[in-house]
Amino acid sequence: ALNALSSSINKVPKHLLFNLDIVYIGDFPILNKRKLQALYKDSSVWMTNKYTDPREMVDDLVHEIAHSVEEIHESLIYGDKKIEKEFIEKRKMLWHLLKDQNFKPELHSFLNPEYQEDLDMFFYNEIGYPILSMISNQIFYSPYAATSLREYFANGFEAFFMKEEVHRLKKISPILFLKINDLLNLRKD
Repeated sequence: ALNALSSSINKVPKHLLFNLDIVYIGDFPILNKRKLQALYKDSSVWMTNKYTDPREMVDDLVHEIAHSVEEIHESLIYGDKKIEKEFIEKRKMLWHLLKDQNFKPELHSFLNPEYQEDLDMFFYNEIGYPILSMISNQIFYSPYAATSLREYFANGFEAFFMKEEVHRLKKISPILFLKINDLLNLRKD
């Protein structure tokens, strides 16, 4: 698993890793309390030691690295509001599709790009990710990307560096794809 983690970090350009100090792997109250497998906080990634699939562990690490990148490059990523506009338009499309499937989502929640626990639980518990995945697969790279603007970015970042379907990300989320390319063009000495 450690070799897989090292190789995943190597897929992300070094100039995007400077805000990451350490990766902790273990059984941590901070993860258990929130029922998470991984978390970025204070220039550190905290990961559970209970992964059964090393690929999932690697994907989670790159996802959490994305949160460290957005912390430093928030202005570049979100400043012009283009990625937020793309995300909200996708949320509106999802809202219509869910209504067509007889779910009863509240539109105001879909227009708010910030994380909302009630919307997250609606996706996770009421709809379920397998169904949400089928409904949203032409709108979002993965159903988790619909959770919030920051998860949309991190999910795209993960897909960009870890998945073989980068062309799918470019097609589904062209603004997000361009933002990640903008980050690649940055150089830190």
